[in-house]
Amino acid sequence: MNLAIWKRLVNTPYGVALGSCILLQGFLMAIVNPILPIVISNRIGLDKSGVTTFYLVNTLIGVVITLGTGYLSDGTIARYKLVMIGGIVGALGYFGIGVAVLPPHAYIAGPLMVGLSVLFPQLFAVAKSGLVAGWEREAQVMGITALRTLFSLGFIFGTALSSILARVMDFQAIFFLVSGGIILLTLYAAWVLHRIEAHIAHQAAQSVTTDSTPRTLSITLPLYALIVPLIAIIVLQGADSTRIAYLALIMFQLFQDASIAPLMFGIAATVELFMMSFLAYLSSKFGEKKVIAAGSLVGAVYYFIMASTQSLPVMYATQVLYAVFVAALLGVAMAYIQNLLAHRAGMGGSLYVAVLNLGSLVGILSPLLVTGYDQKIFVIPAILCVVGAVLLLVGDRTAQIEKRLLEASQPVS
Repeated sequence: MNLAIWKRLVNTPYGVALGSCILLQGFLMAIVNPILPIVISNRIGLDKSGVTTFYLVNTLIGVVITLGTGYLSDGTIARYKLVMIGGIVGALGYFGIGVAVLPPHAYIAGPLMVGLSVLFPQLFAVAKSGLVAGWEREAQVMGITALRTLFSLGFIFGTALSSILARVMDFQAIFFLVSGGIILLTLYAAWVLHRIEAHIAHQAAQSVTTDSTPRTLSITLPLYALIVPLIAIIVLQGADSTRIAYLALIMFQLFQDASIAPLMFGIAATVELFMMSFLAYLSSKFGEKKVIAAGSLVGAVYYFIMASTQSLPVMYATQVLYAVFVAALLGVAMAYIQNLLAHRAGMGGSLYVAVLNLGSLVGILSPLLVTGYDQKIFVIPAILCVVGAVLLLVGDRTAQIEKRLLEASQPVS
């Protein structure tokens, strides 16, 4: 871990408060995410096509919500108001899953759960536009990635608690507890965002009246330059979402133990915590694109192993490989996409989440090619990891386009 970056974040106004919001969201999500597929399948009664429909509908709604709120958050509606509305709706959705006993109940509660998706991109939008706005580009990547590791840290504690609660508590009670936690987090996050936005506005007003230093030329990349890198991240997220949606079901079918998947999630999150900082350092030296591509190839190895072994110790051990992949996808890739849209922090964070949601469609639909919950499902994300890496290494030309635009914008002497 880069202690200098952490010290810089801690000493930045509202850095600790914003970081605690990110950590708490990771904690709450980790409690329910590993058991959600089991609840909707075994308790509520959704078959494989029903599980697919559930995630598909939620994902499509999530894309609309994140892009819409991302657009609105860049100067139209205050971020804390969007977070307040989304969080309350999300809490109702998690409560609804807790009381659901029939498939229609799940289809009603599921879209409400998506309301919580507003929080994550808005937290990182203010991080980009406020906390690390004045930092060097390399330091910004490491700062954003460091904040993202807090989500992983919360995930570690959350999965550990999820594994315990799955053994000693009814699933319904777990969702009730998380719903209450979301309400508290929403209120706290809205207060933090309100204070940070006021701080940013105050600094901007001071800058207008006192700062006379020349500004660095900013280039807005054209839309066509973003297509290939965004498709690459969509493909890679498709690989990751297959694991998210089906790992718990496959492990439960193989071993008849609901606590195995949460432990796997926890192992991966623990290693991910350290890998994110390391990969952020590497990206500052070699570039985000190369680091993401390398992590994707490691992910391909992980999925091939998971598709070919039924040894539980081996499966636990390979979660380390998955941690490398997900640290690149969820940590470095966030800073990568935000830098592609550096002029719009709200849309940058929301576009990242929307791209992940679109990628989730790939991961949700592709396993339909395999009958039941067979572990051969993992061959599909292995192939997707390779495709995503190739797209980034061969097809991403954003650096070249940005250089050309900068050269063209220079005044002729």
